[in-house]
Amino acid sequence: MAIALTARQQEVLAFMRSFLAKNDQLPSMQAIADHFGFKSPNSAQDYANALCRKGCIERNALGNWRFVRTGKAVQA
Repeated sequence: MAIALTARQQEVLAFMRSFLAKNDQLPSMQAIADHFGFKSPNSAQDYANALCRKGCIERNALGNWRFVRTGKAVQA
């Protein structure tokens, strides 16, 4: 059972997907902060951590973020 995302988490996830499609890599925390007008990359990191807890993204072996590759569907 997937955990529902907040509206802002959905926006951050959509931005990450869009950025990946255009740049072939996920955005940095600074890029997310700049896009949403956060005062620091720490706010972006908080959203990334929440998306991780909710099963949308995960860290790979090198510690970089990636989208979850399991068959789990995330309810938006």
